[in-house]
Amino acid sequence: MDRTPKNLILAYVLCVALGLVGAHRFYLGHRALGVVYPILTVAGLASAPWGIGFVFGGLVILLCLIDVVRLPGLVRRADGGLN
Repeated sequence: MDRTPKNLILAYVLCVALGLVGAHRFYLGHRALGVVYPILTVAGLASAPWGIGFVFGGLVILLCLIDVVRLPGLVRRADGGLN
């Protein structure tokens, strides 16, 4: 397990810039959830021609918005509760 302290600012930048591919989750060590984000993004893009892409796209955007609020706690947890 990676024990380097995580930077909250970097986590926010990753969430805002690359949140649709789960970069912030990978950075915080949540690999399983990090894989879910790009899967939902690709599923949304692939199903867009049929008009149902908004379901997957909306879900991944909602997850990113929730993560923006939860990031301070997620970073503390990734740091082992040290902050």
